[in-house]
Amino acid sequence: MKNKIFFTPGPSQLYFTVEEHIKNALKKDILSISHRSKTFKILYQECVENIKILFNLNNNYHIAFTSSANEIWERIIQNLIIKTSIHYVNGSFSKKFFDYTKKYKVNSKIIESYYEPYNYNIKYSDEELIAITLNETSTGVSCPNDKIKEARLKFKNSLIALDCVSGSPAIPFEIKNVDTFYFSVQKCFGLPSGLGVWIYNNQCIDKCLKKIDKKKIVGSYHSLVKLNELGKKNQTPETPNVLGIYLLKNVINDMLKKGIKNIINETNYKSKIIDYTIKNHDQISHLIKNENIRSKTVKVAKTNKISNNLIKKLFKQNLIIGKGYGKNNYQIRIANFPTHSKENIEMLCDIISKTNF
Repeated sequence: MKNKIFFTPGPSQLYFTVEEHIKNALKKDILSISHRSKTFKILYQECVENIKILFNLNNNYHIAFTSSANEIWERIIQNLIIKTSIHYVNGSFSKKFFDYTKKYKVNSKIIESYYEPYNYNIKYSDEELIAITLNETSTGVSCPNDKIKEARLKFKNSLIALDCVSGSPAIPFEIKNVDTFYFSVQKCFGLPSGLGVWIYNNQCIDKCLKKIDKKKIVGSYHSLVKLNELGKKNQTPETPNVLGIYLLKNVINDMLKKGIKNIINETNYKSKIIDYTIKNHDQISHLIKNENIRSKTVKVAKTNKISNNLIKKLFKQNLIIGKGYGKNNYQIRIANFPTHSKENIEMLCDIISKTNF
């Protein structure tokens, strides 16, 4: 039987080397090691070092592991915001981050922009944190690097947090323009879900300490200070997703061997193929008309009939694409992650172009 290929926006297709890495993890008893053992400390250190190489991080940036990107939203609120934040929202996930701040009684502001680039021309009152999304998975909107740079110049006294969940490492940006960025591994990294990666700089640690000085609660076992202190020892506060860390270390190593520039170039090439297919199909059209902010990793298209008709036809050929986020029954979403080969994207697009639904 032909294997299914998942073009869903997360969880998505496993990176093609994952199966072999899982076999090796079982052979090496990785799933049974103690998180206080020397073996784990070496694994932790190697994974962190690979992440630093992948993103070209300097010593000002540090790395912690969590259960998900959603958890990191909460950790950012607990550790980096005392009173105020601004959230630039272009879809459901960036909106959720804003919603979480309201549950914590943060005086947060929302700036919504779904079809055009972020507009930073607002009255600024020294907000503590600015939340931006590199790639919004629900709508297929991406934030150009020049807009991230513009935010850094505009909000010089604020911490800038960048959600990279469905963008990194396929969509590049300048690390120096953000204070913290984060992702979960089940999208661009092609791994099983259950691991979040939180990257933060010294300014974030300083802000957390300032909040502690004010007798504010910054969390318990997963406070930034606790995560950072144990991270220096190549440890975690509790037993983490050891398999996830092991797989991430090895997949990043595979990506480094391939070359991040090659991954980015392939992403751009595949993106153009999908764009062309959507543009030239009688029953499909781009949700995001502005090419400058159209995602290269999550393509969202409108359908003139219920999208499930197309989804079912592709499913019969073992090609699994995503439906519209939430209750959008007239949308499809197609992932274009590093695990999706040029050949598979070309095959999918060829079949879509010949399919009426």
